[in-house]
Amino acid sequence: MDSQAVVRYYGWSALSVATPTHTLFFDPFYRSYCGAEWFDAEDFDGADYIAVTHGHEEHFLDVPVLARRTGATVIGSAAVTSFLRWRRRLPAKQLVTVDRGSGISVRGFKVDAFGWKHRDIKLVRAIARAVFRGNTTQLAWAWSSATRAPFYAPYTGFVLTLPSGLTVMNYNEGFNTKMTDAEITALGERFSVDVLIAGMQLDFVADVRRGVAALKPTLVLLYPPHEKFHAMMGASSRPWSEFTAAAQEAAPEAKVVALAPGTQVSLDDGAVSRFRRRAAQLGSAPPAPVPASA
Repeated sequence: MDSQAVVRYYGWSALSVATPTHTLFFDPFYRSYCGAEWFDAEDFDGADYIAVTHGHEEHFLDVPVLARRTGATVIGSAAVTSFLRWRRRLPAKQLVTVDRGSGISVRGFKVDAFGWKHRDIKLVRAIARAVFRGNTTQLAWAWSSATRAPFYAPYTGFVLTLPSGLTVMNYNEGFNTKMTDAEITALGERFSVDVLIAGMQLDFVADVRRGVAALKPTLVLLYPPHEKFHAMMGASSRPWSEFTAAAQEAAPEAKVVALAPGTQVSLDDGAVSRFRRRAAQLGSAPPAPVPASA
């Protein structure tokens, strides 16, 4: 597919697409959160670009930290780049605005942006419920989401075109009942998708099936963006095997991989392997093994 290019998964919605010359991270996030901590800031040190899909805190809070640490260029919607400029004081030269429906070319990648729809989250209701139930963890999340991140930034997916012409789509959390068949079909008509990266969560198995069927990728990489968060909220998702089976049914010729933190996939031949956090040799634990739900 694309020699020496790899996709790596760091937990939550944090992924990278790395070529021999450049690395782009989606939604890098590493801090201890909901009882999970898989990687460290130094594991993101190779970032040339950071693309932000939306403003929810587990997609956003570590972006300004890592942008300062690495000097990476941050790519996102106007709401994201404006928040980083005025609330986090990142210099304008590190920020590139790409609104949905538009695209840019940077060294190493062509980047196109598109819109997707998030499942319903009512922040005010979440705060009220947390107060009523005395759930301090949920209350902290809701308050942090409302004050420390651009919560209502538009939901943005990205398609990367590598120098070889290979296309990698990050559909993020868009596989849900909010996206209509017509909207997904329009994306499939707009983009030729070789590699599809997308979340698998809750009961949206049928939505994964119809999305893969419409986009027709040859490699499907599914990741669990919110398992730990959902556990905090008292929710759960269908087993990973149901999502991968649905994707395989929709695209029988494709290779389908469920990503656990620390998984990397070669875009040359689809080979799956593991990578370790950089601090592992200093005594830190390696990334967690694949959960039983996989």
